[in-house]
Amino acid sequence: MKYSVIVAGEPVDVEIDLSDPRNIQAQIAGRTYTLEAKNVEPGVYWFSWNNRSIELAVTAAREGYEVSVGGRHHAVEIVDARAALRKATHHSHDGEVELRAPMPGKIVKMLLQPGDEVHANQGVLVMEAMKMQNEIKSPKDGIVKRVAVQEAAAVNAGDLLAVVE
Repeated sequence: MKYSVIVAGEPVDVEIDLSDPRNIQAQIAGRTYTLEAKNVEPGVYWFSWNNRSIELAVTAAREGYEVSVGGRHHAVEIVDARAALRKATHHSHDGEVELRAPMPGKIVKMLLQPGDEVHANQGVLVMEAMKMQNEIKSPKDGIVKRVAVQEAAAVNAGDLLAVVE
């Protein structure tokens, strides 16, 4: 089963094979792990990986879950792929903001160029995906620092489209 997960504001792709619940196959951000697993008590799990013992505690939080591993706590949210990209793109409005393709598609029209002033919710480019045109908007006021695509270019989900500073 595939998941899109936000960990500390960063999107992570996770695929888990639970066909044998005691031996889990997990692919996390492109790396594959084989874990021996036990459910110790509700919300507490024990894993054995590369001769290491790992205890993991999961508690529900306001937006997702709080996951504790080795004394460190991480805010984790499980979302669909589009929401993960949107949240990662809009995570911070300080400094540079990367606009990324929310899905595979084609760049139809560039609305702004590097050096152009942009306002929050103003379109930077138009992208066609699934026979619909979507305006990719800036999440903040600023200057278009970089445009990473050209008109008629094909893009994949997550590809960098532009940078707003």
